[in-house]
Amino acid sequence: MSEKFKRTHFVNDWSLQIRYIGLTFLVMALFLAVSIWIVYVTGWSHLVDKLSQIYPQGRLVEILRLIYLRLAFGFLLILPVALGFTLYLSHTVAGPLVRIKRYLRLMAKGEFDLAPIVLRRFDELKEVASLINEITSKLGPRFQERRKLIESLQSTAQALRNDLQRMPSAGQEIHRKANYLTDTLRILE
Repeated sequence: MSEKFKRTHFVNDWSLQIRYIGLTFLVMALFLAVSIWIVYVTGWSHLVDKLSQIYPQGRLVEILRLIYLRLAFGFLLILPVALGFTLYLSHTVAGPLVRIKRYLRLMAKGEFDLAPIVLRRFDELKEVASLINEITSKLGPRFQERRKLIESLQSTAQALRNDLQRMPSAGQEIHRKANYLTDTLRILE
């Protein structure tokens, strides 16, 4: 049935995965900025006004600095986890993408008698791989028939050329058509 395989590298396509990680961090930073703004607007400024009446000004500034420091420290602790998770997510896209690109390059060279693309359980792009497998299963036999037909026509054209060489009296037109047939078959290969 389906072959089990394990990729040995988590970074399969540097440019794609770096862009993906960068975009994820940009979105995280935007969400952080929006969250901080919402917290400040909805309650923090009101809380600071109330606390300023209870605590002396110097003590309140010290409390706020401690809160900001803990928030920054918490964000820095989450950063490596987010990096690892983003790398894993990008791997589930980049790994299959590398395999699909390799497969499509082979198809572009005219190879259609390929084993189906098999992706891992948590990989993305399974639908794309399935469509490519469907295309190759339908086109593979057609290209094999085409190759056999071309080979048959090439051998027939070669036999015709050999026969024409033995008959010097054959007309130039027949020689020209035989040459045209041979050249056309080379192009179709």
